Amino acid sequence: MKQLAFVGMTLSLGLFSQGAVAGKIIDHSAGLKLLVGADVWSTPSNVPPALQNGPMFVGNAGGLSYGAMPYYEIRIIKLLGAEAGLNYEIGSFHRNVTYNGGIAEAKETIDIKALRFPLLAKLNIPFVLGRFWLGAGPEFTLTQSSSGKYEVTKGALLGTATVRTRDVKPTYFAGGLGMVIEIPLVGIEVPIELRISKNMSQPDNWAERVAYNTPTTTDLIYTVRAESSWAYRLGAGLGFQF
Repeated sequence: MKQLAFVGMTLSLGLFSQGAVAGKIIDHSAGLKLLVGADVWSTPSNVPPALQNGPMFVGNAGGLSYGAMPYYEIRIIKLLGAEAGLNYEIGSFHRNVTYNGGIAEAKETIDIKALRFPLLAKLNIPFVLGRFWLGAGPEFTLTQSSSGKYEVTKGALLGTATVRTRDVKPTYFAGGLGMVIEIPLVGIEVPIELRISKNMSQPDNWAERVAYNTPTTTDLIYTVRAESSWAYRLGAGLGFQF
């Protein structure tokens, strides 16, 4: 009986010790981040010379975006980590077009609502208030809805233009850096970060981004792949450690 009691006590101490060590090796965080930033459409290549001064997103464009992202992060020995999020974004980019030396002007706009799934591998650097981090990884678009708009902002133009959009599910490559302020007494963390995402799915060639149909009238109809070339995000939030 004494031998069985000794074995049981030894196993119990061993399991407790392993649990304590695991608690020091692995820790977790989960919370919510709010994001705000810019979406950028880069200038496409191979724009036909006859179209270079007109609409149809032949040049660069940009606009604001914002969203919210629940996140989960796991860390090993405080240094190596991985973060997954579910980012709902509302954004747009627009381009101003000038006609006849400024006599008339118009603005073309693409609005996008998207649900994205970023995965980041992270290197964490502890400091007195918490940790700094550097990270990179893919960002997948799960769902998307979009719309386009063309409006004359100055003067008058012959005919009209209609902007249509084609929803796509691009994959981005994201890189980021940030800091996390930790309040260990209550298990709370405050993340602050900057992320930059490059669209890896968008073609560079203009004819692959934009399709247009010019009917016999002066009306113009064109369809745009609804995706930004770059996404810049500033984020801050609140999380809990466990």
